[in-house]
Amino acid sequence: MDLRPIGISTIPKNPWTVLPEAETPLVVRFDTEMEKSFVERALQVYSFSGIVDGELRWEGRSLYFVPSVPWNPGIRYGLKLSGNVIARDGRELTLAIDIPFYVISRSPQPYLVSFSPPDSASVGVSREPILELNFSRAMDSRSAENALILDIPGEKYFEWLDDYKTLRIHSDKALNPWTVYRWSIQEKALSGEGIPLAKEFSGRFITDMEREFLKVTQVIPLIPPEKFHGSLSPENEIWGAWTPAALNMEQGPGFGQGIGVKFNKAPDIESLRRAFSFAPPLSGIVEILSPVSAVFIPTRDPEPEVIYTLRISGALRDREGLRMSEDYTSSFKADVPFLKILSFSSGGNTISAPQSGSSFPVPVNTGKIIQFVIDFSLPFDQENPVIRQECVFRISLRPFFPATLPPVSLRTARWISSDKLLMEWEATEAGTPDKGHYYRLHIPGGSGGTRNGFGSYLKEDFILYLEAK
Repeated sequence: MDLRPIGISTIPKNPWTVLPEAETPLVVRFDTEMEKSFVERALQVYSFSGIVDGELRWEGRSLYFVPSVPWNPGIRYGLKLSGNVIARDGRELTLAIDIPFYVISRSPQPYLVSFSPPDSASVGVSREPILELNFSRAMDSRSAENALILDIPGEKYFEWLDDYKTLRIHSDKALNPWTVYRWSIQEKALSGEGIPLAKEFSGRFITDMEREFLKVTQVIPLIPPEKFHGSLSPENEIWGAWTPAALNMEQGPGFGQGIGVKFNKAPDIESLRRAFSFAPPLSGIVEILSPVSAVFIPTRDPEPEVIYTLRISGALRDREGLRMSEDYTSSFKADVPFLKILSFSSGGNTISAPQSGSSFPVPVNTGKIIQFVIDFSLPFDQENPVIRQECVFRISLRPFFPATLPPVSLRTARWISSDKLLMEWEATEAGTPDKGHYYRLHIPGGSGGTRNGFGSYLKEDFILYLEAK
C-alpha cells in the first residue's frame, strides 16, 4: 500500500498575493502524474462578478489557467480547488484550497459616490451642468468619458474637478422638453491607477420641470415712438416706447402702426422672429420689446378694408424649449380706409358724394378758364410735398366731346386745406345751348393711383364729365 502524500503547489502560493502581469497564468503543480480530468473539474477561478473564463493546458505535471480576458488591477480574484483528485498510481487527494489574489495592484476599485440630478428627478431644459458624477477615486479621464453613455442634443464637453474625482457633462445646446434622458457609466471606466469601476452605474432624469405651455395673452395695434406725443402709461413697461392704439384688434393697425403681441412667459427670441405669418401675405420685421412682448412692424402698410389673418406658429418655443400647444390666429381689418371724393364744386355749385361716370356743369371764366375744388374724404400728408405734387400731376382733364375741342392745360393747382385741392385749367371752350362741350376729369385709383401719404388711396379710378358752360 502506497501511503505517501501527493505533493501540490500553486501560483499564487499565498493568500493576497499580487500577480505581476495582466496575463500572468495561474499554475497548479503536482509531484506525480495525475488523472487530468479530475484535477480540471476541481479547479475554479472566480471574482465578485462570477466565474472567470479561461483556457486550461497541461505542461507535464503542471496545470496552467490562462484567463480569456486579461486580469483587471484592483479586483479580488480567487483560486479554488475542491473535491477529490486521483493520481495515476491510484493515490487520492482531497483538495480544499481557496487562495484570494490580486493582479498588478491591491488598490480598491473606484465606485460612484453620488450623482446629480438624482435618479428620476425633474429638471429644466437649460440645466447646467447637465450631469455631475462624483467618484471615490481619481479617474482616468479618457476611459471614463468613453465609458459614459448619455444621448443629449448638441456637442458634449467634459469638465473635471477635485483632482479628477468629479466629472461634469455640458452641452452647447439645451435639452429637449418633456423628455426622459438615461445615462450609464460602464465598468471600462478606469481609475488613475488603471483599476476598473466596481460596477456599472446608471440613472435617468426628466425635463418636465416646466409644465406651463407658452400662449398668446394679448394682441393689439401699437403706435411707434416717433408718432406718439402723449404721456406713457405703466402698461408701457410691457410695450417699451410703443403705445397701445386700442385694447384689441377689432380695428386693426392704422397707418405706420405695428402689431403688438404679449405672451404669458418669455418666448425663445430666435424662433419668435420666424413665428409670424399673414394671409394675405404681409411682410415685416419683429422687434423684441420686453421678455414677454414683441411688435411686428410691417414693411408696407396693410391694404384698406382687406381682412388679414395673423398666425403665430404653434412651433414657437419658450426659453425652456416647450412649444405652444397649437397655432394662434387672429383676424383683423386695417384701420386704413379708402380715400373718397366727398364733394366737387365749381362756380358756386356743389355736388356731394359724386358718382364716377356722372356729369357736372362748370362755368368757363374769362380767359377760357375752368376752376373747381375737389374735396377728399381724408387729409393728405402736409409734411410730404411729394405726395401732394403726385396727386396733382396724376389728375388729368382732356377734351371729350366734340373731338374737335383743342387740348387744355393746367394753369394752377393749390391745396387750400389738407383735404381740398383747387385746380384751374385754361384753353377751355364753353358750349352753346344746341351743342354742349364736355371735358373728362380723371383721378386715378388703385394702389398705384392717388394716395394721401397715410396708406389710403382711391379704390378705383374716378371719372367726372364736366360740361363747359
